Amino acid sequence: MRLSIAFAPILGLGLSAAAPADTLHVYSGAGLRPAVEPLAEAFEARTGAELAIEYAGTGQILARARTTGRGDVFIAGTRFFSDQLEAEGRISGVVALGIHGAAIGVSKAAAAKVADIADLGRPGLRLALGDPQAMALGRTADEIMARCGDPEAIRANTVVRATTLQQLAMYVATGDVDAAIMARSAALPHGERIALVPIPPECYTAEEITAGLLDSAEEPELATAFIALLASPEGRAAFEAAGFGAE
Repeated sequence: MRLSIAFAPILGLGLSAAAPADTLHVYSGAGLRPAVEPLAEAFEARTGAELAIEYAGTGQILARARTTGRGDVFIAGTRFFSDQLEAEGRISGVVALGIHGAAIGVSKAAAAKVADIADLGRPGLRLALGDPQAMALGRTADEIMARCGDPEAIRANTVVRATTLQQLAMYVATGDVDAAIMARSAALPHGERIALVPIPPECYTAEEITAGLLDSAEEPELATAFIALLASPEGRAAFEAAGFGAE
């Protein structure tokens, strides 16, 4: 949670400065934080509003939004989850913000062992995969295995399931696993500790990142303005800079 004391107007978003007490409750996929955080800070500085952002795997924040019946904005790592809310009548005005480009992340020690998807089924390799019920890249990994890999062999090599992009990247960067099917964006902060092996585009459909207004929004005008910032050229540039642009 953060509190800004700046009150400059939002240019082009049609909203004047907010009162200091105005607070938005935002749910966001944890892996999207590198893009969402700077945009949230900019929004606070321009409006004086306070953003309380709950970061977790998208499946986890979906459960939270359903259970609590609270919240203003929902930022999903995949349209799959915002579609569920839309079907339930819980969200509206859903917009696309970027994509999750997938790659094979390989630890420095195992760099010579993995050159393509087929290598993920090699006996003795230790893998991490995303939980498909909790995160976008878990679903993507299942699709990649089904289209271009050996699902049985890859699952046999899987020693841990992660619920966020950061967990997947950390397992690889620290050498706890040899490789993972992960997001390019999550590998960027780890530099040379993670080598990225491209995954052919025909092996999967990239998950689309979305944001929308929850029907429980207590500050719908302010929330709509924040969503507009996320979807603006400035917002899309932030997502692309964080690794969520087209490859």
